[in-house]
Amino acid sequence: MSMPFVLLANGIFMLIWAIRLSPRAFFSLVLLLIGIPFILRTITWHNIDSRDTRKGFSVMSYNMMWCDAVTYVHEHDTTNAINLVKKAVDIDADIKCLQELYNWDDFPQFRTIKKFRGTHKYYTYVHSTPGNDRGQGEIGLAIFSKYPIIRKQEKHWSINHNGLLSADIVIKRDTIRVINVQLRSMGVRVQKVIEAKEDKELAKKEAKTIYHQLRGGFEDRAIQVKELEKWIEESPYPVMVCGDLNELPYGFAYGKIRQYLRNSFEDAGRGFGFTYHRQPGFLRIDNLFYDDKKIEVKRFKTFSETPYSDHYPIWGEYLILND
Repeated sequence: MSMPFVLLANGIFMLIWAIRLSPRAFFSLVLLLIGIPFILRTITWHNIDSRDTRKGFSVMSYNMMWCDAVTYVHEHDTTNAINLVKKAVDIDADIKCLQELYNWDDFPQFRTIKKFRGTHKYYTYVHSTPGNDRGQGEIGLAIFSKYPIIRKQEKHWSINHNGLLSADIVIKRDTIRVINVQLRSMGVRVQKVIEAKEDKELAKKEAKTIYHQLRGGFEDRAIQVKELEKWIEESPYPVMVCGDLNELPYGFAYGKIRQYLRNSFEDAGRGFGFTYHRQPGFLRIDNLFYDDKKIEVKRFKTFSETPYSDHYPIWGEYLILND
């Protein structure tokens, strides 16, 4: 979590020691060189080529926080829910990968599938209750597309409504496979850890809880990542992986995916690209990966001015490379 600050502090100390002609500057430089791969995953700065007029396709990924149905249940206030869904619908993207999508046709403000289908004719949706074909009152993953979907595949993990959802999408004369993913969260809440500092008994209890959460989380995530790798390897088409990894760019899952695919933020983003809109705030856990042998990324954007969910939407524009 603290990697950006560690790298920054090391850089500052290196400059100070270099000015003082201290040999410590050499060791800081070595550490900085070792950390270059982490630096490139942490901060980047790419300019948009305004001369490039090639027409591509765009993809958005957004964790929708249950469309904020929780606030409606507890406070009977749908203001944020309405704004959240409207923003997700209004963002101009040909393909939209959504996590934690909530749908319930009995309530107009939560007729989310219908609202997205107003602009995206094709879609696929997986949720937590098999047999509930309409997804009433369910939370799940969804892919909405302006281009035809010719095949889908789904995998639901019962823990925390996580899963995998793929769609084979025909874009003009080419086909790509888009995989929407949400990996299990470790469940560690920063606010609880902060509160526990003031109470020894609470601190012990919280430490024990965190231990069990981490142990179970690592085991489940390893299984989930292995399944995702299998999906990538078996695809006959160029692959894009979009979604919420619940993990920083230095983690196990991110590293595994990067063995197969490039990351859009690393190749076309600007700044730190933080995507989490809660404490501690400096986390990039939402990603768009792509097969750079067949796909080129033109632009990448994080909608950090969009406050409605606990995640920010991310968006990229791409070109399919023809031999």
